[in-house]
Amino acid sequence: LSMTAITEFKKHGVLPQDLQQEIENTDDQYLKTKLNDMFLIYSNFEKKLQGEYIEDTDLLTMLSNTIEDTDIVKDSLIYIDEFSGFTYQEYEVLKKFIKLAKQVTITVCADSLEPSLKPDTDIFYPNKVTISKIMNLVKEEKLELENTVYLGETPRFKTDELKYLEKNIFNNRAKKYDKKVENIKLFLAKNQYSEVENVAKNITKLVKHNNLRYKEISVITKDMNSYSSLIRAIFNKYDIPVFIDEKRDLNQNIIIKYILGLLEVISKNFSYDSVISYIKTGFCGIEEDEIFKLENYCTKWGIKYSKWKNDFEYGIKDEKDKQDVQRLNEIRKEIINPIIKLKNDLNNKKTYEAISRLIYEFIVSQNIENKVIEKIQKLEDKGLIDLANEYKKSYEIVISLLDDIVETLGDTETTIEKYINSFKVGLKNSSLGKIPGTQDQVIVGDVERSRSHKVKVIFIIGINDGVFPSNNKDEGFFNDSDREILKLNGIELAKGTIENLYEENFNIYKAFTTAEEQLYLSYASTDSEGKSLRPSMLIIKLKKIFLSLKEESDVITKKYEITNKNVTYEQLLENIYKLNENEQIDDIWYMVYNYYKNQNDYQ
Repeated sequence: LSMTAITEFKKHGVLPQDLQQEIENTDDQYLKTKLNDMFLIYSNFEKKLQGEYIEDTDLLTMLSNTIEDTDIVKDSLIYIDEFSGFTYQEYEVLKKFIKLAKQVTITVCADSLEPSLKPDTDIFYPNKVTISKIMNLVKEEKLELENTVYLGETPRFKTDELKYLEKNIFNNRAKKYDKKVENIKLFLAKNQYSEVENVAKNITKLVKHNNLRYKEISVITKDMNSYSSLIRAIFNKYDIPVFIDEKRDLNQNIIIKYILGLLEVISKNFSYDSVISYIKTGFCGIEEDEIFKLENYCTKWGIKYSKWKNDFEYGIKDEKDKQDVQRLNEIRKEIINPIIKLKNDLNNKKTYEAISRLIYEFIVSQNIENKVIEKIQKLEDKGLIDLANEYKKSYEIVISLLDDIVETLGDTETTIEKYINSFKVGLKNSSLGKIPGTQDQVIVGDVERSRSHKVKVIFIIGINDGVFPSNNKDEGFFNDSDREILKLNGIELAKGTIENLYEENFNIYKAFTTAEEQLYLSYASTDSEGKSLRPSMLIIKLKKIFLSLKEESDVITKKYEITNKNVTYEQLLENIYKLNENEQIDDIWYMVYNYYKNQNDYQ
C-alpha cells in the first residue's frame, strides 16, 4: 500500500517536504498519523534511490526538465488523442510541448468546453475537468490558445438505433424508441460459458454470412479475470483467431513456473509436490509417459525429501520390475543430481548476486534457452503466434529480472526464502503485455483499456449488477475524506471512489458507442460457481428505451446450430443423448449423424 501511495505522490508532484508541511497544517489526528508514516517511508525511499537508481515514475519529470535541451519537439506538430485526464507530471511535459512545438492539438471527448455543473448526471464530467486544467495551464503560462474545433456530427454510426443509443444511454428522460430494433441484440445466458459460446456462434455467422472480417469485430468486458480463459478456450474451439488485450500474470507462465519450481524444490528440501511440479513443467527432457510412471512409483512408495537422493529399491519382484526401477533411477539422477549440486552451492552463497549467478549458470547448464527456442518453433508451426511471443518475452524477462536483482540488491545478504519472495515481487511488476500476433483477429479488451477504431460490430459481455458499473469500494492508503482534506490544502492526488465512478460512466459510454453497425449485449444468470447474478441497471434502462428489443436466452432451452466440424460433432453427441432420453430432436441431426458416420476420423 505504501509503495502504491508513493507512486501516487510522485505522479502528482508531491515531495516528502510537502508531506512534512502538511503534517503541521492538518488538525485531523488520524490523517496526521498516516502522513507521518508516509513521510517516514517516502523520505527513506528517496534517500535510498538518490544518486544510484531511477524509478519509472521519475522518467516524465526528467523528460520535462531536459526536453528544452533537445531539438526533438521544436517546431513540430503534436497530436494528443484518447486521453481523458493527465497526471501532474504529464501536465508538466504538456506545458513544455506547447512552449516548444509549432502546434499542439489535444482532442477531448465532451459535449461542450464549459465546466460541468451536475457531475452526477454528466458523463463528460471527468473530461471537462481535464479541459478546465488545460485552459488554466494555457492562461497561467501565457500561452496562445487557437480557435477550438468542435466536431458536432457523429459519422461513425451507420444505423439509427446506435445513433439514438449514443444520445440517450445516460439520459434519464429519454423518449422511447418506437421503431423496430434490428441492430442491437440482447442475450441472457445460462452461465458465463454459454454466454461466450453464444458470442462465438454469432461471430462465426457474421464472418460466414455477412462477409465481415475478424478485425471488424471486438469483444468488450469489465470482468477480464472471469472471461479471458473462457474466450481463449471457446474461440479456439470455434476456430476464431483472437487477440486478448490484457496483462498476463507471469506466475502462470510455464517458463516462470520452471524457475519458481526449481527454487521451491530447494526451499522445501525436495518435498514430493515440489519435485513433481518441477518435473511437469516440461523442461526436464522427460517423456510424458515416463513422468506418469515416476509419479505413480513415488506416490506408491512415499518418495519425498531425502529419499530423492538415494537409489530407488522398492517394488522389485522380477527382472522386468528391476529394469523399470532402473530406468526410474536414471530419470531420478538426471533430474535430482544437478539440483543437489545447486543446493550445495547455494548453502555457501548468501548474497542476492551470488544466488542470481548460480541460478543463471544452472539455466545455462540445463540448456533452457535452446529448449525454449524449440518450444517457440513448435508453437509457430502450429500457428500459435501469441503463445510463441509470450514464451520469448517471458524468457527475456527472467534473464532481465536476474540482472535487476544483482543491480539493485547485489551484495545484500539473504536466504533462499527471501530470495524467492524478491523474485516473485519482481515478476509481479513485470506482467506480460502482448501485441496482436496477426492482423485479422477479433480484439478482446476491457472497458478501461479498449481502443477500438473502425469496428463494425461490438459484443459487450458480462453486463451484470456490480460489474457494469462496478462496486468499487477500495479507497487506497488515503480514503476519500483524506484526499479531500489534502486537496483543499493544495495536495491533489489521484481520483477517489466518487470520481472513479464518474470516469467509469464515461468508459461505459465509450464502450456502448464504439460499434458502427451492430451492438450485441449479453449477461449471465449464474457465475462459474453457480451463484446467481442479476442484470445491470443498464439492461433495465435499454429495455425501457428500446421497447421492441427482443431478449434471446438459453436458460430454459438450448439452441443448436451447425457451425464448424468439431463443435457440431459435440452438439450431435448431445442430441444423441437427448434421443436416448426419449426427447424430440430436430430432423437435421439425423443428416448430421449420417455425415459423421461416413467420416473416417469420427466413425
